[in-house]
Amino acid sequence: MIRRSSFILPIALLESACARLDELSYEPLTTPQQWCERRPCIAVGDIVVNEPLGSFLVFLLALLWIGVGIHFLWTQRGQRSRTWLGVALVLGGVGAAQAGISYQAFSYALKCAGREYCALTNGFEIGYSVTQAVSVSAMLIAVAYAGPIGGWRRGLIGYAVINAVVYLLVSVAGVMLPSRTLLSFEVLLVFAFPGILLVILVAGRRYWTSRDALDRSLLVASVLLVLVQAAYFAYHAAGLTQQLWRGGEGFYFSENDVLHVGMIGWLAYVYVIVGRQLRDDENRTSTGDE
Repeated sequence: MIRRSSFILPIALLESACARLDELSYEPLTTPQQWCERRPCIAVGDIVVNEPLGSFLVFLLALLWIGVGIHFLWTQRGQRSRTWLGVALVLGGVGAAQAGISYQAFSYALKCAGREYCALTNGFEIGYSVTQAVSVSAMLIAVAYAGPIGGWRRGLIGYAVINAVVYLLVSVAGVMLPSRTLLSFEVLLVFAFPGILLVILVAGRRYWTSRDALDRSLLVASVLLVLVQAAYFAYHAAGLTQQLWRGGEGFYFSENDVLHVGMIGWLAYVYVIVGRQLRDDENRTSTGDE
C-alpha cells in the first residue's frame, strides 16, 4: 500500500525548491514601474497583461505547433520517425505556451506584481526550457529513424536520451541552488544546439550522396531553424525592440516576436514539405511521395 506521505514529501520539496526562485532577481534590477516602461502593460481588471501582439503570436504558434504534432502522430502509420517528430512538435507547442504565459502575456503578474524588484524566472520558464530541450532530443530521434541505421542510429538515439536527462538534472540543480547560470537561456542552447547541428550533419551527409528529397527537406528544415535563431539574436543585438518602442510612443515588436514569426514559417515548411516525405529509412520509396 502506498502511503500518502510518499506523495506529500516530494511535492513539498518541489514547492520549497520553486519558492527559492524568488531569490533570483531580474538583471539589471528592475522595478515593476520600469518593467511597464519597457514593454506594453494593459490592465484587464485586476491583472496586468503584457505585449498583446506578442502574446497573440506566441499562443498562435503554440496551437499550430501542437496541431502539426498531432497531425504527425495521427499519420504515423507505424513510422517511428513520424511518431517522434510528432512528440517533438507537441512538446515544442507546450513549451511555447509556457513561454507565452511567463515571458509575455503575464510576465508582470508573475514576476513583478507586489515586489520591490522583478523576479528573474519562475516555474513556467523552467518548464519551457525543459520541454524545449526534450523536444530537440525527440526531433533528433526522429531524424535517426529517418536516416542512419545500425550503430549510427543507436548512437544518435543514445546521445539524444542522455542529453535530455542531463539537462533535466541541470535544471533541477538550478532550481534547488538556485543558480541563474544553470537556468539561463545560454545553458539551454549548450544542450539544444548540438542536436540541431547533428541533424544538419546527418541530413547533409545523406543528401550529398543520395540527393533524396527527404534528406533535402530535413536539411533545409534544420538550416531554417538555425536562421530563425540567428535572426532572433541579431534583432536583440541591434537593440531594435526599444528603438521601435521609443518609451511607449512607438510600436512594440520584440526579438521574441521575430522568433515566433520565424517559427511559424518554419512550422509551415515542416508540415507541408517534411510532412509529405517523412518516413523511416527502411520504408523509403524512390519517389518520396506518400
